[in-house]
Amino acid sequence: MKRSILQFAMILSVISGLFVPAVSRAADAKPLNLITSPLPINISAKPGTSVATDLRVKQGSGDTETLKVTLMKFSAFGDTGRPRLLDRQPGDDYFDWVKFDKVTFTAPNNVWQTVKMTVNVPKTAAFGYYYAVVFSRVGDDVRQSDRTNSINGGTAVLVLLDAVVPNAKRSLSLDSFLSIHRIYEFLPATFNVKLFNDGNVHAVPHGNIFILQGKKQIAVLNLNDEQGNILPNSKRVYPVDWNDGFPVNQPVVVDGKVKLDKNQQKVTQLVWDWSQLPKFRMGLYTAHLFAVYDDGTRDVPIESTISFWVIPWRFLIGLFIVISIIGFGIYAAIRGAWRGARRIGNRR
Repeated sequence: MKRSILQFAMILSVISGLFVPAVSRAADAKPLNLITSPLPINISAKPGTSVATDLRVKQGSGDTETLKVTLMKFSAFGDTGRPRLLDRQPGDDYFDWVKFDKVTFTAPNNVWQTVKMTVNVPKTAAFGYYYAVVFSRVGDDVRQSDRTNSINGGTAVLVLLDAVVPNAKRSLSLDSFLSIHRIYEFLPATFNVKLFNDGNVHAVPHGNIFILQGKKQIAVLNLNDEQGNILPNSKRVYPVDWNDGFPVNQPVVVDGKVKLDKNQQKVTQLVWDWSQLPKFRMGLYTAHLFAVYDDGTRDVPIESTISFWVIPWRFLIGLFIVISIIGFGIYAAIRGAWRGARRIGNRR
């Protein structure tokens, strides 16, 4: 019996020895916090020339880190604008065009570091090439997600190269302009502008959505403030919110981050800021889209118009109930006073 207990204790000790060091190493490892600027980068060059750009990165893990530079590529993922990061594949000779002035470097805490990226564009180049420059800690195994632009252990700067040739075609068309609801109870109202790049070069749309009630302009909303590109032969949706109203649904923020539900949707709460009472929204509204893109020679316009309603029905029902109660109270008081007056008159 004592021998069995001793053997069990030894086995337990071995198991503990296997797991405790791993836990300690995980606890000691500090997460790598990287910030890059600018994002993304658009560069252009004629075939047979070179172009250079500066990439800036800053790490905030608290210690001095040694970082490395890895070159990847990206393509469009769905129509959300998220890039899909990909490793080099056979035939990707344009990776050989790129040189960095340093591929590993020391990065003190909270200090911007600059890496120069030079692209030697050959005479055979044409149209667009899409690089993802990844910064990560030396020694870390960097892996990209197949479905998002997230990288385990690093961050990426997107660089879009336009090899300028005479037969480049920069062309966008409107796929749809929609309001996600026909009727809103309260703002925000969200509009989705879906554009299709039917050219062979990436393009950047910009413009405005004008909100009108009747002929009166209520608001002007910006489209694509972040200057997001649309890659060739792909679609991209640009969501635009109109949230200038009273009351308004606002995202719930916890510890500086927007709270998400189990479906990864924003959790919102209705905010009653009475200083915004003059912005109470109700009725039929019109949203007019006016966007443009540069086709290389001029700005090409894209226009569309939709209508939507804002009907705060629960607020109106509550207001109706309150008014009804007050009205009934006034009616009952007047009726009681009138009956009382009649009784006094009858006694006389």
